[in-house]
Amino acid sequence: VSAAAGLAAMRRVTAGVNRELAAVSPASPCHGDVLGVLPVQHPAQIANYAALSAAPSLLAAGLAGGAVTALFLTLFASVRRRRQDLAVLKTIGFTRRQLAATVAWQATVAAIVGSAVGIPLGIALGRWLWTAFARQIYAVPQPAVPVLSIVLLPLCALALVNLAAALPGRSAARTPAALALRAE
Repeated sequence: VSAAAGLAAMRRVTAGVNRELAAVSPASPCHGDVLGVLPVQHPAQIANYAALSAAPSLLAAGLAGGAVTALFLTLFASVRRRRQDLAVLKTIGFTRRQLAATVAWQATVAAIVGSAVGIPLGIALGRWLWTAFARQIYAVPQPAVPVLSIVLLPLCALALVNLAAALPGRSAARTPAALALRAE
């Protein structure tokens, strides 16, 4: 039965019961009672979750910002620690652009591996947690995975990490080969 047909049938039944209750004698304890059809009643936990509105998105944005910042600092530390290796690459013919691309590829590989592991793991863990939550409050678990988000997430991650790699890449490109190799 469709939702509309079910609602119409329930309203017909309650209308008939209300006519019968109106015909009951005033001495009856049921006199004055009326039946009505209520909309779907959600448990308080689900109603309260709807009040969160933007909180999950803000939390996700904060975590993404922290991850990009951590990657940025890691790339800077990597450039600083590998200054001699970068100088060797420069002496064998790498251009500034190629040195910057080396750092960008390091960030890109981190994003690809993170997306390849994190997205399926996040989907599985999210479905499991939502199902456990829904069963705890006696609701029907219907976890949904937004396909557009799954497609856009790795693309945005690649764009963000390459943006974060721009400054460390510039630092790597400026590495003076003679000064870095002098200590060797």
